[in-house]
Amino acid sequence: MNGFSFCTPSKTDFIPFTDGPDSFKTLLQELVAFYPKHTFAATQVVYYSQPSTFVPTPLFDAKVLPSYLRFYGEIEKSHHLDYEELEEQAQIQVYALPTRIDAHLKEIIVPVYTCHYNSILYRNISSISKELDGGTQLYIHLQSKGLDLYLVEKSTVLFQNHFKIQNEDEFLYYVFFVVEQYKLQAEDFQIYFLGEIPSFKSYYQAIKQYHTPIQFKENTLTSAIDIDQHPAPFMAQSSY
Repeated sequence: MNGFSFCTPSKTDFIPFTDGPDSFKTLLQELVAFYPKHTFAATQVVYYSQPSTFVPTPLFDAKVLPSYLRFYGEIEKSHHLDYEELEEQAQIQVYALPTRIDAHLKEIIVPVYTCHYNSILYRNISSISKELDGGTQLYIHLQSKGLDLYLVEKSTVLFQNHFKIQNEDEFLYYVFFVVEQYKLQAEDFQIYFLGEIPSFKSYYQAIKQYHTPIQFKENTLTSAIDIDQHPAPFMAQSSY
C-alpha cells in the first residue's frame, strides 16, 4: 500500500505514493500518458493486498465469502472481497483488495488479466514441487517487510501463510515456528528460496546457521532486480 511497480519485459520501476493511496490515480495517469497509445498489447494487474487465503474448490461457496477470512481480523472498510479459481490446483483464492485503487486501475488501464500474487506463487510452487522427487519442501518467498511460507509434501500444500517481518530474527521465528508445528527434523525437508535477491542476503546467511543446505529457485532476471525496483523482486518477472 506504499506504491506500485510497473514492469515491462525490459524495465521494472517502483513508483512510491507521494501522498498515500490518494495519490495513486494521478501517478497512474501520468505513467500511462508517458507511453504512446498501443505501446502494450496486454496489461496484467497483480494485487499484493492482504489478507488472502485458499479454499479447496469442493468446499467453496461464494455466498459465505467473508467467513473464509474471519480468522484474519476485521477487513478494512476501504477494502472489498474478491476471489479467483486455480483450476489445476483445485483451489479458490479469497482475498481483500482496496476498493478505490481497484476502481482506478479498471478505469485507467483496463487490464486484460487480474490476479493476486499468491495465485502466481501457488502455481509456481506446484510446478516446482512436481519436478522434485517427492519429499517435503519449505518454500520461502521474501518481499519488503513480508514473508510467504509454503510447506509442501509430495506436491500437496500442507501449509501456507503470509507474515509481516522487520528483521532476520522475526524471519527465523516464523520459519522455525512452522518447522516445529509440523515436527520436522532437519534431514526431513529441504528449504527453497524463491529467487536469490541481493537485498535479502542477510536472511539467507541467518538461516544457514540452523539449516543447510538451502536452495534457490529463480525466475528470469530475478537476481538482477532489487527491492528499490520492486518490493517483491521474485514476482517482477512472473506472469499469470
